[in-house]
Amino acid sequence: MKYLSIENELNYSKKRYEFTKHIESIFVNNNYIQIKPSIFEDYDNFKAINKRIKTESMVKVVSDKILVLRPDITTSIIKSLIPRWEEDLILKLFYHSTVYKNTGKEGIKEIRQFGCEYLGEKSIEADKEIVNMSLDILQRFGEKFILEVGNSNYINGLLSEFKLKEYEENKLKNLILRKNKIEIKSYIKKLHIKEEIKETLLNLFELNGNIEEVLSKAKKLYTNDLMNKSLKELEEISLIIKESNCKEYINFDLSMIGKFDYYEGIMIKGYYSNVYKEILSGGRYDSLTEEFGRRVPAIGFCIDVDGLMEASKR
Repeated sequence: MKYLSIENELNYSKKRYEFTKHIESIFVNNNYIQIKPSIFEDYDNFKAINKRIKTESMVKVVSDKILVLRPDITTSIIKSLIPRWEEDLILKLFYHSTVYKNTGKEGIKEIRQFGCEYLGEKSIEADKEIVNMSLDILQRFGEKFILEVGNSNYINGLLSEFKLKEYEENKLKNLILRKNKIEIKSYIKKLHIKEEIKETLLNLFELNGNIEEVLSKAKKLYTNDLMNKSLKELEEISLIIKESNCKEYINFDLSMIGKFDYYEGIMIKGYYSNVYKEILSGGRYDSLTEEFGRRVPAIGFCIDVDGLMEASKR
């Protein structure tokens, strides 16, 4: 970020510090403990887990092997903890750190993030706590916001019917992420699959709104066991949201896809009306822990601190 003057830069730094202390207090009050993640990731290992991340967006460091400056903090924390995991352990962690992205002409971008990880707790109570903390943070820094709630199992279940190769599925997921219905229609036209399954994919972006609308629309389209599981989980989450008196700020979206591949179950994204990008994102990622030797229940979210400040300023 460029500043008009030294005073302007210091004022911004002061405000960011106040924001971070405020967010930190929310985590501490919910019994989360701060952790400091590693700054480096092994390039090959990170790429193997996050196949949809473009390699040119990573900031690479060459020593005796290729490393990257962390593009994601959750992967770094899980890589450190899971190999040492103990039976029946439950951890509530938060971090305030930076991820790095190579933006090409603009150079290396540092993105300041706050985030939390709730590990070892599989019950709906963990999902409830994460959703409620997300709503708490969004409410404290702006009045006009929306929390989108989805479930990765819906799209994963649907795409499993297409029998795609890995690169084909990744391409289709990226088209869904960009909500590019025209290219999706063109891409699946040549695939030999039941028309009812194609129809469900083409109607994917209509499956959003309140939970009653979403379930009503989804039940008229094709579903399989994994897709039905996702609908049931969203229905459970909707009951939690009704208890929080924040129903007006919630939008359920079955077309939701994360930037990272490791989400498995509930997903959330938070937006403010005056900023074009997501400010908060996260979800359940039990399957990520398996990559490091053991399946452990895991859910969390991260916050773009500078994006949050931008929304507050506007």
